[in-house]
Amino acid sequence: MQAILRGGNRVLISRSTNVYTNLALERYLAENIKHEDKTRLLILWRNKPCVVIGRYQNPFAESDVSYLAENQIDLARRYSGGGTCYHDLGNLNMTILTTRNDYNRKKNLQWVVNTLNQAYDLNLHITDRDDVFLDKYKVTGSASRLERLYAYHHFTLLINADLKYLRRTLKSPDQSNIQSKATMSVRSSVLNLSDRNPKITYEKTLELLIKSFLQWNNESNMSNYDYIDPLLYEEQIKNFESELKSEKFLFQGTPPFVYVIKIGAQTIEITVDNGIITDIKGNDSISENKLCRGQLFHSVHNQIQQLKTNDLSV
Repeated sequence: MQAILRGGNRVLISRSTNVYTNLALERYLAENIKHEDKTRLLILWRNKPCVVIGRYQNPFAESDVSYLAENQIDLARRYSGGGTCYHDLGNLNMTILTTRNDYNRKKNLQWVVNTLNQAYDLNLHITDRDDVFLDKYKVTGSASRLERLYAYHHFTLLINADLKYLRRTLKSPDQSNIQSKATMSVRSSVLNLSDRNPKITYEKTLELLIKSFLQWNNESNMSNYDYIDPLLYEEQIKNFESELKSEKFLFQGTPPFVYVIKIGAQTIEITVDNGIITDIKGNDSISENKLCRGQLFHSVHNQIQQLKTNDLSV
């Protein structure tokens, strides 16, 4: 592991397609790499189908949690803020890790935009929200984590993702029922780069970005990149991975919210704090039955959804 912890301008490409493993590797590298001023580490990674929410988001407001479970699509909460995104093998994730002083989202995105525009004859542009658009379509979204000594900026790139699944997984049946101060995603129309130029592929883009990144950072050694298998470093990343997979981090890390159901003239309000139901107003039979105080909201989520069909006997 020590070899990949050295500093300097370098590129690491993860061989894993597991979202929890890749997020754990990212965090481990951020906390343990030998940070050097004026240098950048680029981590390139992709995942099998999954939905990734921001650190301060509500999974029920951002995605169809039941649909994800039924179709064995992973749901993860990352360590950075920002909005929700869908990943699959047609989506490339990029993390740029620097010292805190060298953190610069605009500069990172400008490098990507310049590279892709020149190589693929595109007209990508950066928005005030640090998203990247192709005409009116979003192709990249950003998030960051800033600590005292380091910072990382990570962003997606839609190359050839399954947009049908993207839209389906991010279509929440609960969003209108939730009252919360949690960060809400800003919805945008999306587009794959390959929809505009069919010659654009994941493999070609990966090779292009590796070469361009090293040139951008004036790295004379153009072979200064490595493919790594995170499973070889399981011992080092296991604590982060266990946390990312835990129900406590995913569900109980959700900011407080109230789940409101209106059935005719009746309004039922379910208050949730740290993922736990703390209060129920509007129907005494519910609070006296299965949906009682003290239960984890996600464990009775399906029963709560049934209330929308006027079945108050659950």
